[in-house]
Amino acid sequence: MRRLSILLVLHVLAAMVHAQHAPSGLMSTIQGYVGKKGHQEQPPFRHALTDLNADGQVDAIVLLLGSNWCGSGGCNMLVFRGTNDGFTFVSASTITNQPIRVSPENSQGWKTLIVHSKGKGDVLMQFNGTHYPLNPSLQSKATTGQVEAAEVLLK
Repeated sequence: MRRLSILLVLHVLAAMVHAQHAPSGLMSTIQGYVGKKGHQEQPPFRHALTDLNADGQVDAIVLLLGSNWCGSGGCNMLVFRGTNDGFTFVSASTITNQPIRVSPENSQGWKTLIVHSKGKGDVLMQFNGTHYPLNPSLQSKATTGQVEAAEVLLK
């Protein structure tokens, strides 16, 4: 149990260091999101920047960490579209685990994400025209070829 506690503390500390390297526009957008959910304190998080919709702007994938945002099945993942003025909210998914990968495949103009779902394995998160799926555990399992072709964003 002590080892598990130490690993959890190290994971949260690593996330806090990672969060310090986030663009300021992303930090304020995340704070706005968590504030709307009734939380005042910015949670630790991990993030990756990549162009998901081929518009020439980097978009952000954010994995919120901490007891308010994670449970036994995983953590909340947020996707934000990059704009000239910062970032805007696109979607939120629950019970998401790392690794989080971006696939070369597209759906509705956005790249497909591959996330790990406990008990199921790596699953496809396809954009439906407005957002990514809410619950990864209900999505189709990714093939070995799809996983191998994808780029790991958050490990």
